[in-house]
Amino acid sequence: MSMKKKFILMGICVAIILLLFTVNVIQRWNKSNKVVDPVEDVIVKEGIITRAEAYRLLSYLSFNKVQREALGNEFEYADENMSGWYDTYVNAVCNMGLIEDYISNTPKEGLTFGECEALFNKLSLKDTISKDLLTQLSSYFTKPEEEVELKTFLEMYQLIYESAEKKSITEKTLFVLGNEVLENEQERIVTDSGNYFFQHYQSYEKYVNDTQNLVESDVKGTFLDKYLDKGVKALICGQEIIYIAEVSSEKITLYNTWITKGEKTTVAAFVGGIQKSFETKFPLDKKIEGVIGDITIEDKKIVQVSVKPEIINGKVLLSGEDFVEVEGYGKVELDENYKIYKIYGELSLEATNSILVGYQTTDFVVSNGKISAALIKESIKAENIRVLLKNTNYDSVYHKKVEFTATTDFTVSYKDTSATYSVGDKVVVEPGDEILSEGRIRIEPSSENGKIQILSIERASGNPKYRGSIEIAEDENGLFIVNDLPLEEYLYAVIPSEMPTYYGIEPLKVQAVCARSYAYKHLLANSCFAYGAHVDDSVSYQVYNNIEENESSILAVKDTYGKVIEFEGDVITAYYFSTSCGHTSAIEHVWADGIETPYLNGKLMAVSEDGADVTIQTDNNSMWNNLSEDENFRSFLTDDQLTTYDSDFAWYRWNVTMDVDDIRKVIDQKLQARYNANSALVQILSTPKKKGQEAVYESSSIDTVGEILDISVLKREAGGIISELLITGSENSVKVKTEYNIRTLLAPTYDIVTRKDLSEVDSLELLPSAYFVIDKEKKDGKLKNITLIGGGYGHGVGMSQNGAKTMADMGMKYEKIIEYYYEGTELGFIYQ
Repeated sequence: MSMKKKFILMGICVAIILLLFTVNVIQRWNKSNKVVDPVEDVIVKEGIITRAEAYRLLSYLSFNKVQREALGNEFEYADENMSGWYDTYVNAVCNMGLIEDYISNTPKEGLTFGECEALFNKLSLKDTISKDLLTQLSSYFTKPEEEVELKTFLEMYQLIYESAEKKSITEKTLFVLGNEVLENEQERIVTDSGNYFFQHYQSYEKYVNDTQNLVESDVKGTFLDKYLDKGVKALICGQEIIYIAEVSSEKITLYNTWITKGEKTTVAAFVGGIQKSFETKFPLDKKIEGVIGDITIEDKKIVQVSVKPEIINGKVLLSGEDFVEVEGYGKVELDENYKIYKIYGELSLEATNSILVGYQTTDFVVSNGKISAALIKESIKAENIRVLLKNTNYDSVYHKKVEFTATTDFTVSYKDTSATYSVGDKVVVEPGDEILSEGRIRIEPSSENGKIQILSIERASGNPKYRGSIEIAEDENGLFIVNDLPLEEYLYAVIPSEMPTYYGIEPLKVQAVCARSYAYKHLLANSCFAYGAHVDDSVSYQVYNNIEENESSILAVKDTYGKVIEFEGDVITAYYFSTSCGHTSAIEHVWADGIETPYLNGKLMAVSEDGADVTIQTDNNSMWNNLSEDENFRSFLTDDQLTTYDSDFAWYRWNVTMDVDDIRKVIDQKLQARYNANSALVQILSTPKKKGQEAVYESSSIDTVGEILDISVLKREAGGIISELLITGSENSVKVKTEYNIRTLLAPTYDIVTRKDLSEVDSLELLPSAYFVIDKEKKDGKLKNITLIGGGYGHGVGMSQNGAKTMADMGMKYEKIIEYYYEGTELGFIYQ
């Protein structure tokens, strides 16, 4: 081989070696320049924001955690990769109208400036951000194809949430105390300012604060590994942490803390609802125990303790938002960091500012002329209510068997015998069991906060858990169950079963006061005395524990403790329903036994142009004040210019087309049952109408009307509700009275109801309301189908729950909302 060829061969070898070396270096560099997403094993470029993370951040502009999860899975994703932690956030931004209902490119990839600009343009179109802010942000969008750096996106994001009129996102400094695991196994971080979900949070300290020396996002481990006993500046939406912006190096003071015990260099305290133990930087001067004080912490150690020893006590005359009026002391202002502790039984931190009036059960710790803390020393003097629990389908009060367990140890007692079981143990009681021969069985949890879980009952939330005690009894028809518990605790699980708790605290307070008034009236009436109960847990009274209690429902009850609606000194039965058609009805127009009642009159619920005052149109010359005429009511239903408090809700308007054969099936299934319930409300035509003589109807038991020939309105009331309907059949013609019977016999069980927002609902066992007009289609001279054009959901008497939400959103407090719906009433207390 020539020397020239040898040099050429050596050069090739060197080139190959260099190429392999270069490839290896590039691969190593790429690998070092990527990071594992802490939420899921998704590899993304360091410092580049993914579409998924951008969607997560943007979703908080419109939805908190509760609202986001309430959306359900409305959108189906075309991309099979769309299955991960980000799905609920993608669904939220779809609902916000920022992206289409499917994504063709995976959210795990980087967001480009072009895509970012499109998202912000849509935010501007929907008035989420101003045109001026959009112009300011446009300076970032110079290279549409380039991926957006995370730091840059966070800068833009901060400009957006800080400029938003409705502040759904806030910055807050939190001292991290620990964590808690809820019954549904979700975890929250416990802080001095409340408890927060954090599952999809991010550590963005190094992107938000360049001058910070410690890069906490580089600390490995869980949230607690990084931040326990530290102060962090976090971005918050509702009760959820969006991201950590900074770790504080400053002193943190835990104000008005219950100090269980302090001695030498250790302080045990109850803070944020949990027991904590801290070391002190210097020994304490003296032993302290069972006091309120401010604790200052630096570098995880206590550097100062300020005890507040002054205590006052007296009958509470009034509990306001920022003061408590105490007999002998007058109105005493509340400290900014005012807290309430229950110090009897199991120590707990109460989440409400409401204190029971008329009692001396609370000590008040005072410092600098303000109340620092309230110490509740005795149990609530609440009357108990007894609730009859129906079976899974709510179709019977009797149970084939009762299987139960508890969240704590529990005791099963009967006559003079009792047996104790461990948490999680299951017990089954069946008809004829020997222990039932001794009378009722009573099941009680061993702990104050324990609950009995009935495994043989299914509700929307699963197998329900009940506060208080459970009784099982047997009569000739089978087993029945009674839940005995304080009225206030009963309301904890009524409110979420009757109103979505994401509606906000003011509507929930309205619901709490109405539900308490309703329950109290039935408690006094001993309505279910045959079973040793006051009410049952179905729509026959108030739905109870179909949706389990939560923090919002508990807070609404506590903030309205003991409050009821009174008329001339008597507690009223505060009727309520879901959604109005824009007009409510008087009670005597809805129920056969309804007696004309001053505070339950129908009213037009139209919003005035003077929105700031939230007043009501009262034009006496308007045709809307006489909706008993079919044409007036039809015009009312189709008037797009009329704005009422319920206008924005899906059930405000609806329609359904039903084939006469479908209607006949429903009528044949339910007619006899309605007759049996109240024969006076289902009447058969016995003598047809003649000249000078009205038709005669008589109550009579029948199985069918035969082929349906016609359906028509016999009587419509002032609010537009139908109170009498005529169903003309080939075999019988039936006059049906009251809205409930009409809704039952015209139930669209086999047809689809279309709501205002074009969403569809099928398989309903009850027509949404009796506020409707009828269109008919005939074929070959025979009735083929009818179309019902209607509005509202429910009976229409009293308070519209969705209307109450709108009023609250417009700034009305719960007292004013109640005053609007129940005119001439006032708030009172049932515990004196």
